[in-house]
Amino acid sequence: MEIIGEYVDRLLTVEMRPYKFDVRGKIHLLYEYARRKAGVRSLSLLAASKVVERVKRDDTVLVVTGTGSKPFLPNGESDGPLGSASIARACALGLGANPVFVVGENDVTGMKACARAIGLGVEDYQYRNIAMVLGFPSDVDAARKRAVEILDRFKPTAVFSTETLGPNSKGIYHSVLGFDVTKHLPKLHTLFDEANARGILTIAGIDGGNELGSGTIADGVREIMPYGGRCQCPCGAGNACRVPADVVFPATTSNWALYGVVSMLAFLLKKPYLLQDVASEHRMLEACVAAGVADGMTFRPIMAVDGMSDAANEALVTLLHETINNGLLEADLDRSV
Repeated sequence: MEIIGEYVDRLLTVEMRPYKFDVRGKIHLLYEYARRKAGVRSLSLLAASKVVERVKRDDTVLVVTGTGSKPFLPNGESDGPLGSASIARACALGLGANPVFVVGENDVTGMKACARAIGLGVEDYQYRNIAMVLGFPSDVDAARKRAVEILDRFKPTAVFSTETLGPNSKGIYHSVLGFDVTKHLPKLHTLFDEANARGILTIAGIDGGNELGSGTIADGVREIMPYGGRCQCPCGAGNACRVPADVVFPATTSNWALYGVVSMLAFLLKKPYLLQDVASEHRMLEACVAAGVADGMTFRPIMAVDGMSDAANEALVTLLHETINNGLLEADLDRSV
């Protein structure tokens, strides 16, 4: 079990960032820091085990993402919706849970399109395999009120985050390159703060240290990431997000971190189909692009996630399936060769 988890994690931390990009070559370091701090061999296995333990049939799980903001990402970015849809589908099909997406107001259209593309219904009510998509405000006072309302209404047993930016120690939201992006982003940290205070399981996929969950490894972010300790905005406090999670999983993209959790759910439950197939992976990205969702590297609505092509993401899904499927096979050692 731990061997499969370790192999999955290795796949998810193979980095493909462009030459001379400031944060290139950091993901495996951030992953190792998080893994050592958690005291485990595999973060994907740790997260999946906690999900199986806590989430039961007919429970609600909240899935959070939100990067949509003007002028660069008016409809959100492709790193976020795909990982969110993947974990929501796995919880619905594998555990009988009811997923509810909570996203920035600018991310609603893309999230709905992505959820439908992976085979989830999207309606204004809860039912298994039907997801609700709720918008979340960018005003912090309204966000605090909305966070309490949502948690009181749905009483989730788990909250997942994929590529959801969060505030540093001074309350400023930053890009991975350390610039202030606070104004128009959804203040989803209020939901995570309230969930953590209530003892609800929180799991976060990150790829830069400026996202929700990074507070668990804030010292590592400040040490490893170029702008973790000192940003490029007047606050000067760095872009390390202060908000922790029960499990934080740094990966090449935040989507991939959640793919890892889904892969290990598939392994633990012996249901390989819980991880989306290649066709579904393609449909999700295509649906996002059609909804105006942009690649976070180029800020264009193209078939890429953080600069990695659709072919690369589909190849990863193939490798994850191979790892899980073969991990569930029992070798016939008596067979002559």
